[in-house]
Amino acid sequence: MGSKTVAWSILIMGISLAAVVILWAWIGYIGPTYSREVLITQQKVLRQHYGLPPRPVITDPTLLLTPPSLRYLSNTANITAASTGGKDVSIVPGAATLASKAFSPDLINIKAGSSVTWTDKDTTASHTVTSGTGYNDANKGKEFDSGLSTLLTLGKTFSHTFNTAGEIPYFCQIHPTMVGKVVVS
Repeated sequence: MGSKTVAWSILIMGISLAAVVILWAWIGYIGPTYSREVLITQQKVLRQHYGLPPRPVITDPTLLLTPPSLRYLSNTANITAASTGGKDVSIVPGAATLASKAFSPDLINIKAGSSVTWTDKDTTASHTVTSGTGYNDANKGKEFDSGLSTLLTLGKTFSHTFNTAGEIPYFCQIHPTMVGKVVVS
């Protein structure tokens, strides 16, 4: 290799390095912090747009060390709720497209002091069970709300005890056309 070739190679590498430094200084550094901030902003906007609750703050060290996909697989909380008695409602397979037939039964009658346990039997989507008639309902979630993490997988359950008589409509926050009603006497 001649000295001219080596000289040209060094010159080209120097120009390339200078171009990278100039572009970096001009455009700015976009690293992990920038990406994290953009993601947090996007999540906040989407939560506001779809009327979802604020992102939960997790402080339990054990939960923080558990991968998000495995955090809520423990059934201990649900076993206690289910053992109090009451009636069962299933979230049927393909529920996201079934509107008023997404819950079985979609109308349930119970006595005050009884509980209802919803069980996710849908393998294709995650769901919630939230009191109210939809996102714009001022009383949305006041009576009960399973939240966005309880009914994420097949077989998960959510229970609520009804102490006051009345008709309580409910829906899925992820699929708002999924609706049902509990009549408490």
